Amino acid sequence: MASNYFSAIPKISYTLDDYITEQVVTDITRRVTLEKEFSNNNAFFETYDVLENETPEEVSYRFYGTTNLHWLVLLVNNIIDPRFEWPQTDNQIYEQTEKKYGGPESVFARNRAFNQDEYRVETFFLLTENSTHKNPTRLTFQTTAENGVPTKQPIAYADSPNISRFDTNYDVEIKNNETYRNIQIVKPEIVEEIVRNYQILVSR
Repeated sequence: MASNYFSAIPKISYTLDDYITEQVVTDITRRVTLEKEFSNNNAFFETYDVLENETPEEVSYRFYGTTNLHWLVLLVNNIIDPRFEWPQTDNQIYEQTEKKYGGPESVFARNRAFNQDEYRVETFFLLTENSTHKNPTRLTFQTTAENGVPTKQPIAYADSPNISRFDTNYDVEIKNNETYRNIQIVKPEIVEEIVRNYQILVSR
C-alpha cells in the first residue's frame, strides 16, 4: 500500500528563475477520481458518522489500522479541503460564526423562524439605511441571549403568530456542520486493490 497520498506521485523539475536554479518537487497537479460505477455501488462501502473532534487520520486508523490512508477517506467523499468540508469542533464553529455574521454579538442572534410543526416560516427583518441589494444589513437592538451572552438581535418587521421558535446564527452553522458528519468508507477488504490502482494511475 502507498505509505501516504504523495508517495506514488511522480516528481517534476520546478523553477522560478528561467531554469537558473531548479528544484525537484512532487507534482501536486495530479488528480485521481473514483469511477462513477464504483462510487454508485453500495456493496463497496459502509456509512459512518464521524465522532466529535475525530480527524480523517483517526477515521483511517479506525477502519484500516493506519493513519496513512486518510487521503482515501477524503477522496471517497469528494472532500477537497477538510478545513471546510469535514465536521468542525464546537470552538471552530463558534469562531466561524463570529467571522461570518459580524462579531461575537451576532453569534446568538435570530436567523431562521419555525412554526409548531417545525416548518420554516418566512420572516422579514428591518434593514438599516445603508443597506444595499448586494449587502443587506439588518437593524438590530442590544439584548441578552438565553445563555446570558450579550447579543444584537435583528428586528422583525412583524412577528408571525405561527412562529414557535427561532434558530440563531450559531444553530444554523451547527446544522450545516452536521451535514458533513455522515460519510462513506471503503470496505477494508478491497482497499489494497484500490490503493494499487491509485499508484498505477498517478504514476503514469
